Amino acid sequence: MTSIRWPICLLRKYLTSSTKNKHRKYLFTGVTTGLAAVTIGNVSRDDQIVMGSRGILRFIRTMRIGLTISLDYYFSMLGLSEGSPNYEFMMSRIHQRSAERIRDGCLYNGGTYIKLGQGLVSMSHILPKEYIQTLKVLQDKCLSREKEELYQVFQQDFGMKPEELFETFDATPLAAASIAQVFLATTKEGQKVAVKVQYKDLQKRLDSDVMMINIHLAIGAWLHPKVDFTWILNDFVEALKQELDFVNEGHNGERCARELAHLKYVYVPKIFWKYTNTRVLVTEFVEGIKISDVQKLKENGFSLADINNKLFEAFGHQIFQTGFVHADPHPGNVLIRRRNGRSEIIILDHGLYQKISKEQRTALSHLWKAIVFRDHNNMKTYSKALGVDDYAMFAEILTQAPLRSTGFKLKAALTKQEEEVMRKLAGERFDQIVECLQQMPRSLLLVIRNLNTIRAISYDHGCPIDRYSVLARMATKAAFESEDKKVLKRKIIVFLKRLWFEINLLIAKMLIYWRTLLLRILCITGLAPDMNAFIENTARKL
Repeated sequence: MTSIRWPICLLRKYLTSSTKNKHRKYLFTGVTTGLAAVTIGNVSRDDQIVMGSRGILRFIRTMRIGLTISLDYYFSMLGLSEGSPNYEFMMSRIHQRSAERIRDGCLYNGGTYIKLGQGLVSMSHILPKEYIQTLKVLQDKCLSREKEELYQVFQQDFGMKPEELFETFDATPLAAASIAQVFLATTKEGQKVAVKVQYKDLQKRLDSDVMMINIHLAIGAWLHPKVDFTWILNDFVEALKQELDFVNEGHNGERCARELAHLKYVYVPKIFWKYTNTRVLVTEFVEGIKISDVQKLKENGFSLADINNKLFEAFGHQIFQTGFVHADPHPGNVLIRRRNGRSEIIILDHGLYQKISKEQRTALSHLWKAIVFRDHNNMKTYSKALGVDDYAMFAEILTQAPLRSTGFKLKAALTKQEEEVMRKLAGERFDQIVECLQQMPRSLLLVIRNLNTIRAISYDHGCPIDRYSVLARMATKAAFESEDKKVLKRKIIVFLKRLWFEINLLIAKMLIYWRTLLLRILCITGLAPDMNAFIENTARKL
């Protein structure tokens, strides 16, 4: 990895200098071509040459898609203004075409590119709905590979065919994800299991893919200086290396099961270590309904409010109390089933976890509590403790809500106007958002991804609960538990504090409800302005 970073740094340094644009483009063409040659030239074995060649094809395909999308937006929007009668219709068509191009590109490129596409799905509060709906397919329906590849992996790792290792083995994949396919099998002991088999070329192509993505990011930073995410690439690479080690995933799953054992509504499938190595993971096969399949959940009599409450409690416990956080809880990794008459959450895919220190958890807990109670002094204090200067922006990133345009009032669900405000503000304040992300501890980046992902699930369910209050309870519990409770007097004080918190939380919710109801009545009777229009006007002034 180190050997390929220097040309990227030289490229970025030159492209951001005062040299004429045409010279920059000449250098860009030369360096890009040179890097392409390096990818192939630095390998010696035939299979490595093939990997390098395919990496170049993935790079060219991605460049073509990016250029096509840019040109489509540019030419399709010529003469089109927001006031045009067909503006929404035309923009929807452009968004749809672009989303389909990204989806197809991710599917063809596979691996790391699918991971990037999955990250976009959790940004439903920022990206147009066409992107979210189209890219959701990347969560569990990626392109499957040839059976020959499956047998090669088993032959290399176990010295036998899967049919010889297991009592029964179905070679038709149940699911095809970004880095592996999942198959159904039965062990020699008669246990029904899910067999997760990694694509054989992923570990070999990692370096070339990372280099190509680095080039894409450098080009993006050149064309759009405010959209510079090259600084996050190292974290992405480390995260991907975690996911490619299935032994590590097995240990993560067992730790998750232990730490959430007190939550009787959470279940983590058991690991079968006898059949597991770095590229093959065998777990107990558990059936359930995808948490995003709202219609099927309703048909089977599940309460969406109950599911959401349990979902936010479970991951809130990880974020604020254990500090061992599942960083990829997308709908393909969370199933729902009924057990003993109650809904149970099944958490799958434990490849990517983030550890948060006790100090960071405590500061984050106090910050979340301050956000819920609109305590700006404590927001500022604990935001600073986490290294972030702009506490308001930090609060908006954590809650995924336009707090400054709503007077820091948290709502269970945003109106369409408020969602549109968020998208506009995200574009207008992009440089502030990036600066905030760069200031905060790196460990919180994947936590924010977790919050974004489960928020997107709640959004698809119609936001049936007040998720902020649920997370606030988990945060406050963590904050109080950080205090010394060895003495009986201290235990009583902590109990009273928690009781006072619940009372304040209830009062705050009631005040917001009655204020909202009063404003609606005044608006209907003409005694107050339309609040949606007010929010939009306020956002424009910010």
